[in-house]
Amino acid sequence: MATLARRVASRTPFLEFLAQELAPREGRGLAVARIAAGCTITVAIAMVFRIPLAAYMAYMVFLASKDDIAGTARMTVAASLAITLGVIFSLGLAQISLGDPAIRLPAMALTTFLAMFSARTFALGPISFLAGFIVVTMQSVVDQMPNPEAFTRLTLWLWVVVVVPVAVNMLINLLFGPAASAVAERGVKKVLTDLEAALASGEIAGRLGEWRAILVPLAEKSRNPPAIHRLLDALIILEAFPDPIPPRERTRLSTLVRGCLGALERRNLVTEAPPEPESTPEALAATRAFAELQREFSRTQAPQPAHTEQKRHQLFVPDALSNPAHWQFALKTTIAIMIVYSVYTMLDWPGLLTSIVTVFFVALGSVGETVHKLTLRISGALIGGLIAGLSIVFVLPHFTDIGQLCALTAVVALFAGWVTTSSERLSYAGMQIALAFFMGMLQTYSPANDLTVLRDRVVGILLGNVVMTLVFSTLWPESAITKLRGALADALRAIAALLRLPQNAETNRQHTVEALARADNFKALSQFEMKMLPRQTHLPDLDSIERLAGAAFVARSEPLARDVDSRAVASLGDWLDRAAQATAEDSALPSAIEDATTAESGTAAQIAVSRLNIETENVATSAQ
Repeated sequence: MATLARRVASRTPFLEFLAQELAPREGRGLAVARIAAGCTITVAIAMVFRIPLAAYMAYMVFLASKDDIAGTARMTVAASLAITLGVIFSLGLAQISLGDPAIRLPAMALTTFLAMFSARTFALGPISFLAGFIVVTMQSVVDQMPNPEAFTRLTLWLWVVVVVPVAVNMLINLLFGPAASAVAERGVKKVLTDLEAALASGEIAGRLGEWRAILVPLAEKSRNPPAIHRLLDALIILEAFPDPIPPRERTRLSTLVRGCLGALERRNLVTEAPPEPESTPEALAATRAFAELQREFSRTQAPQPAHTEQKRHQLFVPDALSNPAHWQFALKTTIAIMIVYSVYTMLDWPGLLTSIVTVFFVALGSVGETVHKLTLRISGALIGGLIAGLSIVFVLPHFTDIGQLCALTAVVALFAGWVTTSSERLSYAGMQIALAFFMGMLQTYSPANDLTVLRDRVVGILLGNVVMTLVFSTLWPESAITKLRGALADALRAIAALLRLPQNAETNRQHTVEALARADNFKALSQFEMKMLPRQTHLPDLDSIERLAGAAFVARSEPLARDVDSRAVASLGDWLDRAAQATAEDSALPSAIEDATTAESGTAAQIAVSRLNIETENVATSAQ
């Protein structure tokens, strides 16, 4: 696979991206097998017991599947509670609004607004979001119901449609799913393996942010959170090395990484001792960081508390009422919902109901995020619709029993599940492949033979995406670059605190890593905005801040911190605080410190401060 990836890399960046995202990795095959098994069993149950909405039942397996048992259990509880609340509210609302559009339409709009507002501001937002989605969807199909009894029956069936697949999925994960700690250890092993290979080939540039994005979410799952924090520290320190890293230095670092891998896998490896490091500050800091990481791995693997601040869980986010972006987001989604509902109602085209589903699940905070998800959803819907159409024309006419339908379901679920288990850059396309296929194939309790249903549902997906893009790009457009600006300001503040408050170095390093991970994500999403929003000014370069973070981690590393000029470093911290404020306010950064000294000779501590000054100047000039 590595050979394939290198061969594809010489062709196009897009194929290189697909090769990287779709490459096999440890645990991926089992995860896909669990998803396919859950879909197959669910479809069999739906067909045998003639449960309506079999397509949604199969899709629920994809929604409820998580990386580990604990995550799947949380999703199962949330989905069960949400469908229960949604059914209760739908039946209650039907008592007063079923036959009166003057009540039903405002009720739909208000429910959408509250669901989307709570999704951004409420600790239990996912539950209220799903409950609101169910209520709005049921209200939107009232006109298609022949009588109130049919509406009540369909609403009650919804509870079965959600609970059965999440229960099946939970049972499969209890039997075959990995624990959260195993997922965390697998992620750490992947990062170390990739890091060793990248150091050997000299292709480390551009990969550090990708590895940080993998590791940051794993700290809460790991039995040994300090080890993940040490590895994150080491990845930041690597930002301070010259690009490309000299071959001798790469060899030494590769040896250190190999030792960490041996400790992680609990192998008694006898590896060659790394060459003596040169007196460069980044070499000393990296050696210490990897040595600490290897010690963490070598300790008894018992549950250990993370060396982090305990996050206080609040019922509402601090700016729930003060930040207008929350109610603007909810209002934009509400407007989009009412537009698509009005369109397919006036056209008398009920097959476009999938447009409402699309708007609910594509709605995100920024234009970049929305367009990114739009791209994945349209691509996935077209692929899934094509597979369903070909199956209806060429495969289903030869089927004679449920077993054959389940076999086809398993094959397509394996393919869609493989795409779904990619990173966030591609995974949503797999979800849409599954949804479009299920919606086209599982139309009734007999083999589907009508391409009209498939056409309508794919058109509904496209309609929802177009409306969402238009609404979110014209009403209070929230750019991913705006969020990038906030993440960069947070990173500058954290680096400043690291320089000025060495006693809180552990906490400030973690805050820096988390802010840089958010910034990397928002920078990638901003590429999807395609100049749809005004150009941003006075925005520091992310690469410059990452190198600054590396220099700061080196200067505050254990071998050098006690010899560093505290006053010079503290003055740099003061400048970074001012730079963070200017970045957040979209104003020009202050001039770099004029009396800062730079030198490439002297003690390692003096060189570390000198390079910190240089990187500070680079950040200042990058925003001009």
